[in-house]
Amino acid sequence: MTASPTPPTSRSRRSAGDRRAQLVQIGLELLPTTPIQELTIDAVARRAGISRSLLFHYFATKREYYTAVTRAAADLMWAHLQPRPGTPADEQVAGMLDRYVGWVETYRESHLAFVRGAGGGDPWVADVYAETRQRLVEVALSTLGLPDDALRRQLVLAWFAFAEDLVGSWADEPTLSRPELLALLREILDRLVRSGH
Repeated sequence: MTASPTPPTSRSRRSAGDRRAQLVQIGLELLPTTPIQELTIDAVARRAGISRSLLFHYFATKREYYTAVTRAAADLMWAHLQPRPGTPADEQVAGMLDRYVGWVETYRESHLAFVRGAGGGDPWVADVYAETRQRLVEVALSTLGLPDDALRRQLVLAWFAFAEDLVGSWADEPTLSRPELLALLREILDRLVRSGH
């Protein structure tokens, strides 16, 4: 009798780390059209080809899964906004602003849900949001060549709040051209920074 061919690796053979990464990636793929709070565990499990109960083997609760996806999305945004290596210092801020506007355009509903979830008191969103904001403030201060002190942090954080609101509403109703929006954001940032000197 001919030996049976080696069976293909089954889905259950994935390591726990690989399966968690796959499930988070599915969440990320759904974010452009589905805010994190609206992702259903059933839809994610079905797309992964596993049962709902198996998903909870890798993530103990729905909140743990949502937190993992939110954190992964925040990490992607942070990496996306980083100045490109070799970019002249005077072009770095403009590039970051342009990439931020593009990010909100692509992930408008999810980004809005992220910001509102943090403001609405969802602890798992608020923690990730606060961490992301602090990382972005540090990048902005470094890019602008400013000292990292309490006043500058407050000013840049205030600017981020303004930028989030303006870009979010602009993505929904563009009352300015994109270049005009970018120029306005940069002008207000420059004014705030100068007021801290």
